Amino acid sequence: MKERVKWGAALTTACLCLASPARADKETIALDYAPATGCPDRTRFVERVRTFTSKAEIVSDESATHRRFEIRVSRVGGAVRGELTIVDHVGRTTRTVSGTSCDEVISALALATAIAVDPEALGAEPAPRTGALAPTAPPASRPPPTKSPALAKPDRALLTEPVPKSEPRRRLLDLSVGVRLADTLAPFPKLEGSVELGTTYFATLELHVGGAFGPKQHNDQAEFGDWLGWVGAGYQLSDLEPISVWASASLELGRVRATGRNVSPAFSVDRTWAAVDVGLCGRVDGLGPLFFQAFAGGRAPLLLQRYVVQENTGKLQELHQVEQLGYLLTLSVGVHFL
Repeated sequence: MKERVKWGAALTTACLCLASPARADKETIALDYAPATGCPDRTRFVERVRTFTSKAEIVSDESATHRRFEIRVSRVGGAVRGELTIVDHVGRTTRTVSGTSCDEVISALALATAIAVDPEALGAEPAPRTGALAPTAPPASRPPPTKSPALAKPDRALLTEPVPKSEPRRRLLDLSVGVRLADTLAPFPKLEGSVELGTTYFATLELHVGGAFGPKQHNDQAEFGDWLGWVGAGYQLSDLEPISVWASASLELGRVRATGRNVSPAFSVDRTWAAVDVGLCGRVDGLGPLFFQAFAGGRAPLLLQRYVVQENTGKLQELHQVEQLGYLLTLSVGVHFL
């Protein structure tokens, strides 16, 4: 598969350049290089180009006398996508290549760049690399280019077919916003807005922190509002792209205020909230970095608080007593980044 990506990119760029007139032994080109996070930097890319050809003098200025090569590398879901745009006096020509890793795509783009300057680089072998990239051997030491009938007519399907995802790289951070519905915290189902920051960078392990604000809601007897925060972890049970399922557990801490509605004057009571949430989380990856997430599970309060207020007559009125077990449902939408 790596060879398909490599030759696909090379042949694509070859198609751009074979119609161009022959150039001098060396050509000065301007390179505008923008890699994705974690991909080789500009220096490594230039070294990789030089393993294929010594005829490219690469500079960073954008002089009108030079052809300009724009390299863009991005991550789309679990794949890496590379784009090479060549700008000259005729106009702009762009081709793309996809792969499962940065190294594959960068190597393909480096070969494509080399071929655009030196068409003979198509039949050359890259210089050996041990640790860092070794300097390119002089052109005279290269064996003559070999011609293959299969390369004379590039397979159009090979140039356009995306590379299948095999081992998707997960983004460093996820940010999501949503709503939560739960009982136990109040004597009625309580609705909250939530925000959560997490990471699935460690493969099957997911870590997250979050917070929620429950605006004041009430029944005939009492009014409840809350601020909550939590930390938690999840373990991936299955990954059927674009759907994944996680077992998740979180520890909640926060503050709840209850106010009597039939008490004159209206007394309030604050209580510390602590609970453990355990359940299943389903995630669906959408277009680009978007994803949708749903959680369904149980909530076990650690502090079985009673919310009791005293009327001005001295009579005690119980507004709510926290139960030992309840439910928690969450719906959210988020983005992968970094």
